[in-house]
Amino acid sequence: MSSISSNEISLSPPIEKIGVLNSPISRRPKSFYSQISTNKSAGLKCQFCLECFDLLDIFEHEKGLSTYVTVSVSNVAHSNHGNQYGRKRWAVIGRTYIVENNCNPQYHDKEFEINDVVEDAGVVLIQTYALHPANEMPVCIGTCQIAIKEMLHCDSIVTKELRVGEWQKGNVVIYMRAKKESKYPQIEDIVEYCTIADVDEPAAMSFNEDDFKNTYFKDVLGNIDRQKYHFNLRQQLSRSLRVSEEMFELATSFNIPALYIRLLCEREHQNMVVLQSMVEGFSEEVSSIAAVSRATKISQYRDELAQLGLCSKHSFKKSEWKGQSECKWAPVNLHAQVLEVNTVDQKTNISCSRDQYCLLAVGAMAGHWDKFKNGGLVSILGKSKDGEKFAERREKYRVLRKIEELLHTYSRTENSLDSDKRLAKDIVSDLITLSKEAVTRTALEGLQKTLNPDKQLEIMTLSADLEKIVKSIKVSSKESLSEVCRNYCLHAQRALIWSITQLELDNREHFLNILNRFEACFSQLLSTVVSGFIVNLCFRSRDVVFEQQLRDKVIPVMFESLLSTHGDESGMLEDMQFVIRHISNIRLQLAKGEDSEQVSVTKVTGTQFDVCVVISVPEGVWDLLPEEVKNGEDINFYGLFFSHGINEQQTIAYKISETGQQDKICEQFLEDLQSYIDTYVSPNLNLFDFKVDNSLSNNIERLKYLYKATKRGKCSDFIVLAEQIGRDIGCVRCTSCKSAKDRTSMSLTYEYCNILCKQHDFHTDDIPPVLEQFRRDGTRYHNTFKNIGSYKYCFNKLQCKMLPPIYKPPPGTFGDGAQQT
Repeated sequence: MSSISSNEISLSPPIEKIGVLNSPISRRPKSFYSQISTNKSAGLKCQFCLECFDLLDIFEHEKGLSTYVTVSVSNVAHSNHGNQYGRKRWAVIGRTYIVENNCNPQYHDKEFEINDVVEDAGVVLIQTYALHPANEMPVCIGTCQIAIKEMLHCDSIVTKELRVGEWQKGNVVIYMRAKKESKYPQIEDIVEYCTIADVDEPAAMSFNEDDFKNTYFKDVLGNIDRQKYHFNLRQQLSRSLRVSEEMFELATSFNIPALYIRLLCEREHQNMVVLQSMVEGFSEEVSSIAAVSRATKISQYRDELAQLGLCSKHSFKKSEWKGQSECKWAPVNLHAQVLEVNTVDQKTNISCSRDQYCLLAVGAMAGHWDKFKNGGLVSILGKSKDGEKFAERREKYRVLRKIEELLHTYSRTENSLDSDKRLAKDIVSDLITLSKEAVTRTALEGLQKTLNPDKQLEIMTLSADLEKIVKSIKVSSKESLSEVCRNYCLHAQRALIWSITQLELDNREHFLNILNRFEACFSQLLSTVVSGFIVNLCFRSRDVVFEQQLRDKVIPVMFESLLSTHGDESGMLEDMQFVIRHISNIRLQLAKGEDSEQVSVTKVTGTQFDVCVVISVPEGVWDLLPEEVKNGEDINFYGLFFSHGINEQQTIAYKISETGQQDKICEQFLEDLQSYIDTYVSPNLNLFDFKVDNSLSNNIERLKYLYKATKRGKCSDFIVLAEQIGRDIGCVRCTSCKSAKDRTSMSLTYEYCNILCKQHDFHTDDIPPVLEQFRRDGTRYHNTFKNIGSYKYCFNKLQCKMLPPIYKPPPGTFGDGAQQT
């Protein structure tokens, strides 16, 4: 998988003068950082936590300093090669939370760890930052370095001076912790960090999820960001929770859109070849129009593919790129979030259970590059004849795909038609059904009118009642039956392609722009849905609910939108709403990869409206799949989409009664949800883990009640309960706002807390400090830096006031004057 920072960068570690720091994370060589932070097989070298004292208050602020510390590692083996300037290269392994108004801050709740991949001759760099009281920008106030060898051979406590140049600015204390030691400075607070060694699963568990992920999915899941926590349980004093929060970038962000564009290009080329085969029947003018139409689209798709190729050197699409047409096909800020919860016995330090929860964060699947002056696809296609043309084109491609499948079937079964009368009957029956469809008849009639007179007779003959022609042919007459059916399919194929071409000739540029907008939004949906399936295949491969979904060959996908219904976001919501309607047109096929060692997406087939994605699965994953999906049958998706705005724009929408769009989406969501439960959940209720006092039926009734509350104002309980139901029935879960960075982070972090409470007996009174910890130090906070180069949620004070209480960011984590992106 390509990394967003594949070019290695050299750094000088100390900051020699006081000044604003962009943050060392922006300049770290990510491949090196990944090796340090994610190599779980490596033995743990050392663990430590920090505190500072006597920090110099450079701002002379009456309340004192608000500070945090970052820890970086330099591997001498790396820094001695390929570095013409002779400078070390630093990899940030973590940072503490912010301690406010204190010149003697303690960071005991944050634990750092260094693995064997860093050599003993390596060096640790500790940098202390203070937030400027005026603009809350981080300023480096002191640094120090310590050799790893010194840390390994010292006593349990090491004290170092923090300096800037020649001047001492304070002191830092390093508390060392041995690998098997169970205690370090006592902490009364509820939250503390734990180590990899503490959360290893019991030896009795034979299936290792980490080895499974690293062995078969490392080409898809990349650039991991991991944070670890230790939570005590009030209700079970003998047990605690060791929580690991992981964020992955996905290679499918650019891989699948590229394959989809290639499919569109090949589709247009195939259409052009078919039209060229009909040149003799057309006039010269008609032939020229058809050729130019197809050639232009082929050239456009090739250009789009080349532009996307330039973007694909990165492993995800940043929020600030969403308005750029070059990468419009890729989803915005797509990341997989995995919450792993280990319940650990305090006495034996053995993991009693291990649960993993998969979530996806993605920006709005919308035409950001095309703006929203006229709304989204729902409005654009609903207020003009373009909607009728779009629906007609979609229907023609549906029939065309079936015609082409029959042609392919004839080529494979031609020799069997004579001996297998049942096969012949089934094939001919399908063709007769297609011949009776209005789309097919209209296309053949249109082609007949366009052709030269000497070519019309053949079409007129085939336009007659195909059923009567077939009945007049004896089934044993293989050649006659095959010839009639094949000729009919070929002429129907040509007629449909020509009819599709004619649709584009009227107001061509405008209609093609609409089509291009749909294709790009559908590409974002396609990438998100397939990525979600692969992530769930990795982390839920032994989940009985997921196995049943594979047997049913239907995967439910629940989309949560936090977009408002006022301004541009209303157009984004329309685009999402429109493309999610087409999720049923996405199909998956799993194929055993004979020579492949990794799960990978190999090809995308079909049309622009109806695609089939083929995923190559190595033998180690293939053996875990149920037999029902090993025969090449399609796996379908069932879309569930709800939306509830939470920002200041939604406050305006409620004031001016502009919430009808949101109401319609949620009404449809409740209908679709009930339909899915009745069809797929109720017959297999024994597989689901519903608590008696919190049953699924009760939750559905409460959700319907809360929906009525959403018509009157913001109701965060509706969002929380919908998320819980989605997890309960085993949905692939996707959370989205404009760019999946700010509101999405607030939603995901609260969902983490809700998971701990509902599934792991975590006390609700302990949610506030844990929620703040997730938002200050978790992977979603790091996601803000990956997107905009700053550790700030893009909310200003006014926007924060308008957010529901559970979605407000902690003080110091958002910026005044910042705009949501």
